[in-house]
Amino acid sequence: MGKRVVALVVAGVVGAGGVAWGVQDEVVLPRARRGVVVLPHRKHVEQWGVRCEQCHHNIVMIRQGQTDCKGCHMNTVHEGLCHDCHLSNRQEDYAKRYTALKKRLGVQKIPTLFKAFHGLCRGCHAEANRKEGRKAPYECGGCHKG
Repeated sequence: MGKRVVALVVAGVVGAGGVAWGVQDEVVLPRARRGVVVLPHRKHVEQWGVRCEQCHHNIVMIRQGQTDCKGCHMNTVHEGLCHDCHLSNRQEDYAKRYTALKKRLGVQKIPTLFKAFHGLCRGCHAEANRKEGRKAPYECGGCHKG
């Protein structure tokens, strides 16, 4: 019991400090319509300095004391997956699931998975390219493979 409490406290402190805790090397998004996207997750954090909360908005919400989305996101470690809330509008039961999810979370609108990723990723890539002279992928084939 004592070791478990210490581990939870350490995880909470590390997570709250914004330190890369358990950062995966790559995150694979296999369901993308234009081909698989392999996100170099560790590089985003360690090489390019992207902070967790820039992509994982649930961390910001929890740190600010918001709990509307607590059903998926219970602490500073990302427990839910993007598509748990950002649904694909290509699913057969999209309208029914979308309506139920909005009601459960107490929100008026939730971006689709497509809009959430493209708004976040492409927006950040465009800004990095413009401000920092990087060559972050912006066109479809830059991220989507296959």
